[in-house]
Amino acid sequence: MQAHDNAYSRFIAAAKIVLPLAALGLLSTLFMISRDHGGGDDGLPPRTRVEIEGLLREQRLGAPNYAGVTRDGTAVSMRADTARTDPDTPGRSEASNIQARLDLPDGSSAEIKARTGAIDTDDQVAVLEGDTRISTSTGYRIETDRLRSAFADTRVEADGPVDAEGPPGRIEAGSMTLGPDPKHEGRYLLVFKDGVRLVYEPRN
Repeated sequence: MQAHDNAYSRFIAAAKIVLPLAALGLLSTLFMISRDHGGGDDGLPPRTRVEIEGLLREQRLGAPNYAGVTRDGTAVSMRADTARTDPDTPGRSEASNIQARLDLPDGSSAEIKARTGAIDTDDQVAVLEGDTRISTSTGYRIETDRLRSAFADTRVEADGPVDAEGPPGRIEAGSMTLGPDPKHEGRYLLVFKDGVRLVYEPRN
């Protein structure tokens, strides 16, 4: 049953990428037919026509989204304003204004935002950059420049400086990981590492 669920999740994830690309190809055909038969008078507002031409020229997708489930049961959803395929690397896309959500099996969740990112469906990983922020249901607010999130297994990594606020207080660290607790199956740990500095802020 688990193998069937994983295969179905992979199929759904692939369909969310392949079907919009197929639609983009159909849009390209329709656009060319309209231009050939209408002499450029396609009835579209100038801004809309420019946006369509940009999508076709750069192979961009408007408002793409991804959804799937990791092998350990975390539901992953991700969306962006736009995504552009990399012609030199099949399966890789560059996206802007990314928002992601992780719903972990233990009931906790994390929301992630970043200005830009690269999504690789072959390696099942997303690298998010630029004003990257994480908000967790356990009360942590984390900021970093670069974040790596896996799709196959639940693991989020920041390999650079991290600034955070949470129940203990303000935290500064050289890196951070969010992943399964090796000692307790079904639990997940947020770990700050490499020169951790905690400023305790007592609550009145």
